[in-house]
Amino acid sequence: MASAYDEIGALRVIYGLKKVYRHNSVGDRKESTVEHTFSSLVLADFLLHRYDFGVNKEKVSELLIYHDLVEVHVGDTPLHPGVDISGKGERERAAALGLLTGLPAQLASRYKELYEEFESQKTREARLARAIEQFDAEIHELDYKNDLKGWTERFLRESKENYFKGFPELERLFEEHVRYLRENGYFEVK
Repeated sequence: MASAYDEIGALRVIYGLKKVYRHNSVGDRKESTVEHTFSSLVLADFLLHRYDFGVNKEKVSELLIYHDLVEVHVGDTPLHPGVDISGKGERERAAALGLLTGLPAQLASRYKELYEEFESQKTREARLARAIEQFDAEIHELDYKNDLKGWTERFLRESKENYFKGFPELERLFEEHVRYLRENGYFEVK
């Protein structure tokens, strides 16, 4: 049996997520996936204490912690007009399987369970975690209008609106967000 220290050392592959950058800006650089995960967790904490979604709060947080680990191997695939995302799911599934082989057994088992739950979207917790991580990117971009160059209200709605279905509080927040973006010139008019 490997020592705890050896197993902790194996976590360094996950720490590589700090070096994976997303399309989103942070000051004069790009946001790392770890920063997105952190802000998604903060947003989840806020929302889970404000609204009663009828979910296991700890499970939502766990799903958010692990939801983007595959990006260690495949990088981020940005949601942006004109970016081809075909094959994203297959690439990420293959990366998830590859990630399992390098993690300590205890963590690999937990990661597999959480990854499958998040991807299947069969539980209320998984659907809420997905909605929160999608909304996090929207909140982030309020400070980086240039990142939304080429976005239209239609593109945003077609890309993200369905994630909030079943959560009336989030549907209302999304509508308020869309209105704010429209009124403040974030959308490209077509």
